[in-house]
Parts: sequence; C-alpha cells; structure tokens
Amino acid sequence: MRIRIGDGDPGDGRPGGDATDLTGRFADWLVKDRSVGRHVTLTRERAGTADGGMSGQALEWIGLALGSGFSAAALVYAHLNFRASLPPRRRPAARLVVEHNGVRVVIEDGGPADAARIARLLGAGDAAGDSPDGAAAGEEDPSART
Repeated sequence: MRIRIGDGDPGDGRPGGDATDLTGRFADWLVKDRSVGRHVTLTRERAGTADGGMSGQALEWIGLALGSGFSAAALVYAHLNFRASLPPRRRPAARLVVEHNGVRVVIEDGGPADAARIARLLGAGDAAGDSPDGAAAGEEDPSART
C-alpha cells in the first residue's frame, strides 16, 4: 500500500512542495504512532532524478508493508491527529491519499466510513487476481474522491 498527503489527483504523480513536506512529516508521525508504527514497515519513495540531477529529492509516497495487528482505523486516526497538529491554513491540503493495486482512495476528514473504505480497498486488492480485468468485485472507482 502507498500513501501520501496532498491532492488526490496529482496529475503527473508528483506532489508540490507543500505536499512533499507534509508527506515527509506524516511519515515521521506514523513511525512514532504506536497504534500504526509497530504494525507496518515504512519506506520513503523519492521522486525520480531531474535532468542532470544525481538523485530524486522530493518524497512522493510512503510505502507501507502491513503486518498483523494493523488497523485501517488506526491509520485514519493517525491522519486525523496529524492533521489537527497542523496550522489551520495547512489542514485543507492534508488529504490522505491511499493507493493499493492501482486503486486510489482520498480521505479528507476521516471517520469510521473512511476506515471502512481503506479496509475494503486492502481486502479487494487481495482478490484482484480473481477478476479478468484485475479489479475485484465491489472495488472503488480509481477516480473516486471524498
């Protein structure tokens, strides 16, 4: 599963400077959150190199490998706490974008329904191989937004 903080429709797949900063800060937040951090393995996915550059600088996505005991509700709750810690002017940009097996879900406010959407996304992704087009029954539209 990949997650990031920022706009739900990145266009070229590269979040802007504010989203990059928020994604990095959220990665740090997740590591420290005991309800999430101890149940996931976190990787930071950087942007590709620019022409003439030596390495990608911008943090695009956080990769989460989920272990036993992971709760989608814990992820939503961590996002809510992270968002509440931001200055009010930055909160609207702090959407949680979750991507799994090519399906993207955008969480803005967070709540039980959003936790259920993430849980369905993760469950549907495991069954994606059962369908000829790679989409599991009941899977959300990749363009679905909250």
